[in-house]
Amino acid sequence: MNFHQYAFIALLALAECAQLGACVGKTGDFNKGRDLKKQEVFVRRLKPDTKSRKKSSAFFDVAYNSTIISNKAKSRKGSPEVDITPAMTAKAPSAKSRSAQSRDIVAASMTYDTLVPTASPFGPPIAVPTMLPTEGSIIPDSVNNAMDRSGGDQLTPSPTNEKVKFRRGDLKNNVRRLGIKVSRGMGVRVVATANKRVKLANGLRSSLPFHGMPDGAAVFPLSDGGYVYVSNSEMDSGRGGVYAVYFNKRGDVVDYKMLLSNTTRNCAGGTTPFNTWVSCEEFARGQCWQVDPEGRRSSEMTVLGGEGGNYEAVACDDRNPLQPIFYVTEDFKFGALRKFTPVEGLASWDTLNGPGTTEYLVFLDDKTFTWSLCDDVARTSQSIYFPNVEGIDFKDGILYFVSKRRLMLYALDLDNNTYTMAPTNEALLGGGEFKNSPDQLIRNEGDFLYFTEDGGKTPGVYAVDSSGQRFAIFEAYGKQYFGDETTGLAFSPDGTKMYACFQDCGCERSGEGDCGCMLEFWRNDGRSFDGATMNLKYHLSE
Repeated sequence: MNFHQYAFIALLALAECAQLGACVGKTGDFNKGRDLKKQEVFVRRLKPDTKSRKKSSAFFDVAYNSTIISNKAKSRKGSPEVDITPAMTAKAPSAKSRSAQSRDIVAASMTYDTLVPTASPFGPPIAVPTMLPTEGSIIPDSVNNAMDRSGGDQLTPSPTNEKVKFRRGDLKNNVRRLGIKVSRGMGVRVVATANKRVKLANGLRSSLPFHGMPDGAAVFPLSDGGYVYVSNSEMDSGRGGVYAVYFNKRGDVVDYKMLLSNTTRNCAGGTTPFNTWVSCEEFARGQCWQVDPEGRRSSEMTVLGGEGGNYEAVACDDRNPLQPIFYVTEDFKFGALRKFTPVEGLASWDTLNGPGTTEYLVFLDDKTFTWSLCDDVARTSQSIYFPNVEGIDFKDGILYFVSKRRLMLYALDLDNNTYTMAPTNEALLGGGEFKNSPDQLIRNEGDFLYFTEDGGKTPGVYAVDSSGQRFAIFEAYGKQYFGDETTGLAFSPDGTKMYACFQDCGCERSGEGDCGCMLEFWRNDGRSFDGATMNLKYHLSE
């Protein structure tokens, strides 16, 4: 595309913004008070050339129509959307094969120190070396699949010296009491179950019961060597919030408490370079709240949410410590993926309450994108190319996000304004299947990009490496998980523990306070989940 074509698209966008009366400063509910006929005309103008791309457009139609969401999952996602446009086909992907796109989408260089949260939400981020165990590091506790129901849904690992090879994707370890399968060489325990008080390492119970419908989560290191697992609750009607499970440096649960209350449908969120959690509300007037993981400061609403929306997740480009840039997704067909750039200065808690510029993502064609001040142009672009954006993450100049409607993973090169994409439902190496909607997305410090899954009969956690190969880390098969979703994916600071939740976990009625459970996974060889596998068959490279 040459300069004149770009100029034409820009002029068209400005003209349509003026026509719709919806340029700078308008956010919130796209459908409220808008002329639907004008929107349909504008959508048709942005509609891709389907005649010259019949083959690839058919692929997008198949991906769009193959989304499987159970009635139970639908009931969790709030009010239905209003589809105001005719059916249409997205732009075709490039001529690369899907496998080549998969390799491109997750490959990223690691040429700089990663900025990680400090021990305080009030200080600047610090650089830290990779925290991988040494070759000889061994966790003394190993697998014990017996559920201690008398102890409050807690599994107690028993010591063993047995060394088991870790085979990523080889789902041979059947944990029958839980109704899940995990990769060979992994262990699992239940940390907490909704509506039951959490069992602590000292033998006591937490004062509060574990929250219902656990959703997005993150782990933060603490100054004493321990860490905290911060978790959203997607309960509706002001029953949502943010909660925290505290671990000591040995990985034992020592406390559980509430950090934010009286909010609605807290879905996912994201971390900041200054050691805080941003929790996103997913309903028409939802907002994004900043939370102190240690609970020393009261939570506050940020500027990220503007006038409100169905917000899902947050990612941060922290390459410039003085000006971190935040990205927020909206789980709505006519949502808008927004970018907030604060004024440059020492990044801290107040950064998300101060001045800055908000822009919105617009795809220009099947390879390039731009950022616009006009949210309506961005909403139209999202409805065509990447409707219902869920998880988002940033790593090494690449912004990753997923569309649950398209069953697609997108990778935006922020420095060159280009992007690639790959389907999320391709075959897995080893065992398992990923056929339903991608949900949360995490790029860990190593080679893998991790997904959670919403809907279907086998929700689990999955990973794709930089060569494009895909693996199931664990997967449910019990009937109690049909239509459930995996949420709350996070890793301990050293990468040796993986945490995840089932949002229903066998409850009788989805959306109630007794729905949900939190699990902890580990490798029996004591290595990081992004560390080297001991069976190369399941980690090929090209």
